[in-house]
Amino acid sequence: MKTLLLTGLLLLSTGFISAQNMDHENHKNMAESEETEAVKKVLKAYKSALEALDVTGTQKLFTKDADVFENGKYEGSYQDYLDHHIGPELGHFKEFSFIDYKVDVQIEGKIAVAFETYNYKIVTGGEDSRTIERQAVATSVLKKTESGWKIMQNHGSSRAVRN
Repeated sequence: MKTLLLTGLLLLSTGFISAQNMDHENHKNMAESEETEAVKKVLKAYKSALEALDVTGTQKLFTKDADVFENGKYEGSYQDYLDHHIGPELGHFKEFSFIDYKVDVQIEGKIAVAFETYNYKIVTGGEDSRTIERQAVATSVLKKTESGWKIMQNHGSSRAVRN
């Protein structure tokens, strides 16, 4: 009888410990999910600004010393990229849309790495209007700061869409 009682107590305590571990894992997964969603929110805000053809205020999505790389070229800081590349380009676009956008986020402490895949379409304005369609990937490294997640490095590349 003692053996049966001890076996029962052992099974109950093992179940209790497993339940606690599962609860801890669920809580941990929820926290990771919240952080992942926060990272995705930053990336979505940047993508939405590009689609709106208005990058006003997007500096708040990047660290002050953020670097931008595009198609094998170092574009400089995000502010340089904004002032001398993407900012002026957007003024010539009638449309900039992302299609089939997917993102995968991995978080390690206060650093997140996001891998984005998408196609995009740009329609230029003016007399020589044209449509550009590209298949693209981007990797962004984000850092958790006191004011939330910020992009500290972005590297994008694209090529003509292949059917």
